[in-house]
Amino acid sequence: MDTQPHAHLKQLLVDRLPDCALVVLDTDGKVLSWNAGAEGLLGYLATEAVGQPFSRIVPPETLGPAGAPPSLEIARRNGRHEEICERMHSNGTELALREVVIPLHDSKRNLVAFGLMMQSLEAARAAAAPPAVIERRKAGKVLLVDDDDTVRVTATHQLEDLGFEVVAAASGDEALDLLSCDRTIDVLFTDVIMPGMDGGELAEQARLIQPDLKIVFASGYLGDALVNKGNITSTSHLLAKPYRRRDLALMMRRILAEDVKGAHPSR
Repeated sequence: MDTQPHAHLKQLLVDRLPDCALVVLDTDGKVLSWNAGAEGLLGYLATEAVGQPFSRIVPPETLGPAGAPPSLEIARRNGRHEEICERMHSNGTELALREVVIPLHDSKRNLVAFGLMMQSLEAARAAAAPPAVIERRKAGKVLLVDDDDTVRVTATHQLEDLGFEVVAAASGDEALDLLSCDRTIDVLFTDVIMPGMDGGELAEQARLIQPDLKIVFASGYLGDALVNKGNITSTSHLLAKPYRRRDLALMMRRILAEDVKGAHPSR
């Protein structure tokens, strides 16, 4: 049956999704199509966006070496990529979004484009049931370790706002007990300088329990002083305190996108 006469109906559907940005990018990350939802969510008119690189609405530090979002390459490899991310509105404000990237192939299985679906994080959570469980499972599970009660509570709230499920510990010993009982933890996010077991020692012991565990350190110390005091290497994934929510989101996206098997961030 010839469906071509009804092609405009598909476009009407795409354009009538005001809370859902639907965007098509070419293989280099240039915008090919831009629906009304994208205009409403990101602030750019279709006439301003089509033909432009998608990187204009992506924070510069999140781009890969080729100048395109790493999510495109991840989607190409895996067939699909979904994440909680930050994008830039046309007025300069940052937006927390749920973004799904799907590679598009022609009849000969050649990659011809990428399809993106974006929703505000609030809208995505409102549409899910139960929202907190679904979003956190998609983002990952984090074991947060910090001996400072205030810092631990603040960091927990930040991670949960980014869609992560969080279990918290006040010491290295408590963290190892939790890790031994829960093998669903994806990331160890630990302070470096702590009484008793420091962050570097904790990372070493944690890797004995779960060798493929991804590890992020946070500390107010910098440079050589941190390496010497905290028992970690200069190549570790490190967030300097105080860090912004955007810095935390970028670090979590980066480490979750990496294959860390065989990596050893601690000595």
